[in-house]
Amino acid sequence: MYVVHTPKNSRQIQAAETRRKILQQAKILFFRGGYHKTTVRSIHRALNMADGILYHYFPGGKRELLTVLIQEGFEEQLGKLNSSNSDLESLPLKEALKKIYELGNELFTGDIELMRILFRESDVMELSETIHLSNLLHERLQWFAGFLQRRYEKGEVRKMNFEIAARQFMSMSIQDIVSKLINIELLSDLSRDITREQIIDHMLDLWNPLTS
Repeated sequence: MYVVHTPKNSRQIQAAETRRKILQQAKILFFRGGYHKTTVRSIHRALNMADGILYHYFPGGKRELLTVLIQEGFEEQLGKLNSSNSDLESLPLKEALKKIYELGNELFTGDIELMRILFRESDVMELSETIHLSNLLHERLQWFAGFLQRRYEKGEVRKMNFEIAARQFMSMSIQDIVSKLINIELLSDLSRDITREQIIDHMLDLWNPLTS
């Protein structure tokens, strides 16, 4: 007897795909026209969906949609970053710092549309939502501070305030982030590779245990 096997949880798979499409289309419309000018109806029409479908997946409507879009997108980008932590521990210090710099840059520029929405619509977000994103970044900062302390224990850097050192290093890459988000090259006379190399060498000089 021939039996047709239907995929398990096919409804859940279809629902997840519909939810993904709604989020993706909302991101496109929020990016192009802004949150306030984008209507729920325009999202439905862009997806050729019946009115009201969006509320089945996002009962809070457009406001919930923006929250989920930013939080899930940010968490996804940060998750990619954190997945490389164990590999960074085994790299030579300078190579690890190069990778940390690049990964930090990718956190904000890996999805330019999402980050521009976050910057532009930050006034719409509630305090609890901004605190959540801040906590995610703080967790990353704490990992980096711990990384520097472990390198101190290996004798690779001097004793210092590791959290401040981590903040200092991470903030140095912000110029690249801002450049990409506002489409203005802040250091047009230097290539990003040269700038990154100079920053890392400078920090290594500051952290050199022989100069403490």
